[in-house]
Amino acid sequence: MKRKTEQKTEVAVKILLETLKRNEADTGTVLKEYEDTHDDHELSVSRPYNALVAGHFALKAAIDKINNQLNK
Repeated sequence: MKRKTEQKTEVAVKILLETLKRNEADTGTVLKEYEDTHDDHELSVSRPYNALVAGHFALKAAIDKINNQLNK
């Protein structure tokens, strides 16, 4: 039973990391497109854009934290 839960945890971490990486790439693409079509003022006042920036960097931080834990 113990080994089974360890295996499930390993699989869950792998899936989580893949999902986070995919979401980071997707949000990065959207941010780039938005930045290419809006000026600096529009970027600074857009709540959805700034929320997505915050989420994008939170995804990156989560990926880094997971990788750091796995590489200890």
